[in-house]
Amino acid sequence: MEEGIKLLNRRKLLKRYAAGERDFAGIRISSSGLDGEDLRCINLSGADLTGINFSGANLSHANLIGAKMLCVNLTNANLSYANLRGADLSGADCIETDFSNASLNNAILTAALFEGANLYQAAIGGNARLIGTDFRGAKNFPPLGEGVLVCKTFWEDGSFFKGPDWIE
Repeated sequence: MEEGIKLLNRRKLLKRYAAGERDFAGIRISSSGLDGEDLRCINLSGADLTGINFSGANLSHANLIGAKMLCVNLTNANLSYANLRGADLSGADCIETDFSNASLNNAILTAALFEGANLYQAAIGGNARLIGTDFRGAKNFPPLGEGVLVCKTFWEDGSFFKGPDWIE
């Protein structure tokens, strides 16, 4: 394990959260599931959340800046007003997820699935990466900000954007 990364299991995290603690920046969660949990206003910035099941969880107003969220399950989760700036959501399932008013600026959304997700007033800009991202069926798709890299992405209406060809 990397030096400085604190490993927490589900039980310990929930116990500390219930006691009023909200700052869990830089942790790594050893459990696979926090599905259905109410974790609003939690600070998981820089945390390693790879593979965690957050389906149905309330992460509204959460600080997820720079979080490693590879292959997380966010199905039906509430991430309204969450700050996901610079988070890596590669391979994430974001089906029916509420991202209203969330910041996805500089986020990596490679191969993420946003089917039915609510993106009302979400911010996607500032070097965000949409490579192989699927927004088919997403609701309230926002205009993209400057600097976004888009390649092989399906838009909410089902249209496909091939993007640039890569030369290696």
